[in-house]
Amino acid sequence: MRIAEYWRTTTFRLVLLYGAVFLAAVVSLLGLIYWRTAGYMTGQIDLIIRSETRQFAAGSPEKLPEVLDTYQARDARHVNLYGLYSRDGRWINGNVTQLPPSLAVDGQVHPLDDYRLLKAPADDLVPPARAMAVILPWGETLVVGRDVTQLFAIRRIILYALLEGGIAITLLGLGLGFALSLRPLRRAQAIRLACERVVAGQLDTRLPVTRRRDELDYIAVTVNTMLEKIERLLTEVKSVCDNIAHDLRTPMTRLRARLYRLQQESGKAGRKTVKIDELIEDTDAVLRRFKALLRISEIEHGLRHQAFDRVRVRDILTQVVELYAPLAEDQGKHLVLKADIAGEIVADPELMFEAISNLVDNAVKFSPPGGTATLSLFEEGGPCLDITDQGPGIAESERAAVLQPFYRGEQAGHTEGSGLGLSIVSAIVRLHGFKMRLEGAPAGGTCVRLLLYSQAFAPKAA
Repeated sequence: MRIAEYWRTTTFRLVLLYGAVFLAAVVSLLGLIYWRTAGYMTGQIDLIIRSETRQFAAGSPEKLPEVLDTYQARDARHVNLYGLYSRDGRWINGNVTQLPPSLAVDGQVHPLDDYRLLKAPADDLVPPARAMAVILPWGETLVVGRDVTQLFAIRRIILYALLEGGIAITLLGLGLGFALSLRPLRRAQAIRLACERVVAGQLDTRLPVTRRRDELDYIAVTVNTMLEKIERLLTEVKSVCDNIAHDLRTPMTRLRARLYRLQQESGKAGRKTVKIDELIEDTDAVLRRFKALLRISEIEHGLRHQAFDRVRVRDILTQVVELYAPLAEDQGKHLVLKADIAGEIVADPELMFEAISNLVDNAVKFSPPGGTATLSLFEEGGPCLDITDQGPGIAESERAAVLQPFYRGEQAGHTEGSGLGLSIVSAIVRLHGFKMRLEGAPAGGTCVRLLLYSQAFAPKAA
């Protein structure tokens, strides 16, 4: 199964949709946690900075450097920042060696990242911080700050959690989507195969129904009920038509036999004999129609699958050409065979011979004197057969109608025929799962193309 087939299933798409919604919810939750945590920690840090600044400003100017040394000595983790500067900006005490240029001396807490520590690393990189600068009552400038690396650490942890969680949720969603789509996709394929068998003529086929009674089962039950009614109606109609054909063929055969005896008794040709000959011809035409109708019924009923085997189309074409070439020559026409491939297919050889013979008969019949009917066998995604004539052609608006029984195109004129030949060919093509297209020939006339590579049935094992 291709991945695209899984993606098209409703189950797979719903799993992905729910996974996306869940992922968005997780991202929002972690973002809210970070935002509230970072806001709380920032507020606490700012509160500590303000408290220490007020405490230092309320002390004695002489003891302030000593107090700063005491605070720095207590700071085992080195997260507190202190800096005391003279009126002209010279460093007096603290672990911040110079007054940060970006820090406004306004008594407010600001982010800080351009300060220099007393013991700075070799690359002068310092962690981010928050600090405030105030001017003390005696004119010196005091900077109090705090390292906020832990805030960035929390942000990094949450970011990694988002990435890892997102990847895990995505992979889990894809895996669950594939797993949950297996059964619906298999059921859909089973339903599709059953429908294809129904289209191929096996009207007794029913869609599979499980014990789960889900939505697919409800649809399958409804379709099966519909198929049962369709099968019953078609069987009844086909039975009626077959019975009519059988019942009428018997009296028509008797009528022909009596006319033939009457003809023999009439002796020499006369006006009465000519009339009898015409009646016999009309009777033969009616009998041929009955025979063709019964033939179509037999083919469409799918009774010939047991005769399917591997055959070579070129061998069938050779037999057809040998049969019709003398007939074409007698009419001053030409029949040409072009077979580039052997064209091995799975088919009933007798039915294929009958179908191709009907098409060749039409091609020779409708080609003008001196015209050419061509049979071309070639490979185009599979074996393809083109039967082309140089006759009047079939209008594009009539190409679907001429496949129906008894329909004859306007271009057929008074050419002899019953309008059942293409119907028989169409039934044979459908039985094999092939396709037939009627097209206009490049030099005028009609081109019937048979696509002989969509076999619906395989030969039975010996």
